[in-house]
Amino acid sequence: MKSEPRQSVDEPVASLAAAASQGRVGRLTGEAWLEIHTDQAQRLIRGRVRSGGKSAITGLLGFAAQMNLLWQAAAEDDPYADWWLIRVEDAIAAGQSFFAMQRAQVERDAVDTFRFHVSVSQSRRPQTLMLQFATPHAYRAAQLLGDYDALVCQCLTLKHVGACTAREMNERIALGAHRLRGVFSLPQAYRVFAINRTDVEHNTQRAQQAQAQLGELPAAVLRGEQAARYAPLRTGPTEQLTGKYADAASRPALDTSEVGESVRSLSSHSASDAAAAPDPVGGSR
Repeated sequence: MKSEPRQSVDEPVASLAAAASQGRVGRLTGEAWLEIHTDQAQRLIRGRVRSGGKSAITGLLGFAAQMNLLWQAAAEDDPYADWWLIRVEDAIAAGQSFFAMQRAQVERDAVDTFRFHVSVSQSRRPQTLMLQFATPHAYRAAQLLGDYDALVCQCLTLKHVGACTAREMNERIALGAHRLRGVFSLPQAYRVFAINRTDVEHNTQRAQQAQAQLGELPAAVLRGEQAARYAPLRTGPTEQLTGKYADAASRPALDTSEVGESVRSLSSHSASDAAAAPDPVGGSR
């Protein structure tokens, strides 16, 4: 009987090597969503442009766009960008603690008894947003917006069932919105001067301009002893900043239509439809 030729042990290895040489694996992708149930939170996604006698309000999109500039400048060793990243992280952490405390206080006002129970109201048609941001701070800010949305749901529920007065709950909602707007507007004061730590140490003209507009840089930040938890890798000297980053200092106002990231609505209804959706607590949201 004729025997079959034995397969060389090197053949499987060769086939694996050939497969491995076909190219690199594709880039990692993932998805993140934010679900919004209230008009109060929905309005803070885009914010408000300055018009008439009303001042502009920075929303989540404006915050994310400005964080792109901060992130890029920090990668180019701008110490002022590093300082602003620290300030933004501190503001977000303080905001998370604030909303956790507010929600805990509201939960203590709940009226659940042995026979009477109340569930927190939710929208019948919430707006679901798919988030695509370039910085971790934008995602953390989106989480903060979700915390505010949950607080508003709690407050409207307790107001509807008479557990708390409308005045008290409206004050909590307004206070939460004020705190969130403060976080979103914080990076708007930053301007790119295309400088690095060497410029600051040598007190160049651009470094002097940055100090005049942005303030005295803490020595610990300049020396790198104090840094943000979430920071980019250094990519090169600041002199390489060009285009929109180099021109950002002269930009008079932020246009959220230029935001590089996208927050795309996955809900089947428009924003106007969402505003007209029935209120789950039976009144005006």
